[in-house]
Parts: sequence; C-alpha cells; structure tokens
Amino acid sequence: MIPSVVKYAGALLFLVLCWQDSAGDILYDRDSLYHHIRVTQLENYRYLSFDRTRGSQSVINLDNHDELKFAYTRAMFVALGFLEDMPKRVLFVGLGGGSMPRIFSKYCPDIQIDIAEIDPDVVNAAKEYFFFKPTNMMKVHAMDGRQYLKRNDVQYDLIFLDAYNNHSIPFHLTTREFFELVRRRLKPRGAAASNVWSPSSNEYFDSQINTIKSVFPRFYDFDAVGSGNHIFVSTMQSDPITQEELQKRIDQIFQDIPFPFSVNEFIRTYEDLTQKEIQADILTDDFAPVNVMRSQRTN
Repeated sequence: MIPSVVKYAGALLFLVLCWQDSAGDILYDRDSLYHHIRVTQLENYRYLSFDRTRGSQSVINLDNHDELKFAYTRAMFVALGFLEDMPKRVLFVGLGGGSMPRIFSKYCPDIQIDIAEIDPDVVNAAKEYFFFKPTNMMKVHAMDGRQYLKRNDVQYDLIFLDAYNNHSIPFHLTTREFFELVRRRLKPRGAAASNVWSPSSNEYFDSQINTIKSVFPRFYDFDAVGSGNHIFVSTMQSDPITQEELQKRIDQIFQDIPFPFSVNEFIRTYEDLTQKEIQADILTDDFAPVNVMRSQRTN
C-alpha cells in the first residue's frame, strides 16, 4: 500500500503546485462553449487555465517571451530528432496559449505551421494575453482537430498532439481510428508527438501506448521530467533510432537553430517501447472511457 500512497501523494503535490502557479490577479474569466477559460498573472508570469481549480495549460514570462517554463513544452521538441531533415510543414492539434508554435515560428520562420483549435475563445485569449500572432506561415483553423484532419489531405512532416485539458481527455483524440487518421496525414518519413499525463494520474496510460503502437511502426516514450507528463513519439520509420543517434541529431539541430532551451534532460529518459509487451486494452471509437478518467484519478 505504501508505494501506491506515495504515487498518489506525488500526483496530488503536482496538482497543488500547478494550482499555486496559476494563482494571482485574474485578467480574464469566462465560460466558452468548450471550457472555463481563466487568465491570471502572478508577478511576471501569465497563466492560462481551463478550470477554476486545477492546473494551467500555458504560461508566458512577460519579461522573456522565449522562455518555455513548462517542461512538457520543451520536451515536445525531442520529436525533431526523429526526422531526417527539419520539417517543412507542421501541425499542432490544440493551441492553448500558443507558446510552442510561437517559438517554432520565431526560430524556424520558413516552416509552414497549421494549428487546429476547437475553441475560438481560446484563440482570442492567446492573441490578447499571450502575444500569439498568426502569420501567413502560421495559420489557425478554429475547428476540432480530428475534423480538420478528415477534411484536409495535407501531408505533414510532424504532428504535435496537445489537445488534452487539465480535467478530461477528448476521447475521440485517443482512439485507434484517430491515430490511423494521423498516420494517413503524415509523410512517409514523418512523426507524431503526443503529450499525455503520466501513469500516476492516468489510468489509461498503458492503453494509450498500445493504441498508438497498434498503428505506427515504432513508438518511443520520454518522461517530461518535473511536469507530470510524458511525450510519446510515434514514427513512420520502421528502423529504430537509438538514444545515441537521437542525441547526435538533436545536437546538430540545436547547433543550427538557436532554440533558447535544451532537451537533453528528456533524451536521457528515452525508451523504445516498440517491442515491449504491455497488457492493456486498445482504445477504439467504441471503447474509449478516458474522457472521464482525469476526474476519477485526481478527486
């Protein structure tokens, strides 16, 4: 019983720390069709939350817009190392405050970036409070991510999946059918990166692994240390990429492009789970109870 207590105590501590981070002066507080959106400011940090009491979705340092404070936002860039070249076209499913696409656009201005965000009010909040500015090379599509992929046949080098909020998961973005659609929208050597909650607060962590593994040739897991998140990277390439090769690729990328952060701490958590047998159900459109999972595990 003690390990279980420690595990859930750790998850509770993480949630408390996130809540403390998002405390402060309230700048915006409104219900949209999809979320309760709150923007708060504490000293030089501004936070975006989709719930009155739990966690933050995004944060910006008003004194340094290039800072990616949340570890998972930095960890997502590990996915670049699984491409043979820098991507020419990238899709983000989920916007939040827009920190990742904003940094991507600044340091890689020649990359075409599409963003699918279901909630127009989130887009407006990102523009008004988080210095997010769409451009000809960075376009926002105010629609559900799965519907966007169904209605567009654009092929992407890299797809980032970050549409989970801090109290539930949109089930239709977790199923085998959804990832089959993601795979069809990737170029032959492309990759997808998914931000998911860690096992301590995610009853369906193993099912999410098996679901993606059932669709993609290779699957890698990274612990976004200190965030309570994991980053899953699934690739269209059947040949494995070792941790050493990944580090070499990342070193070269960060030498060529002066991103203002490092991802080396996350590379050290590398796991190739492609061949590992995990006992868990595959999530399908007919079986995906993850939309109620978050409240069950954190209440």
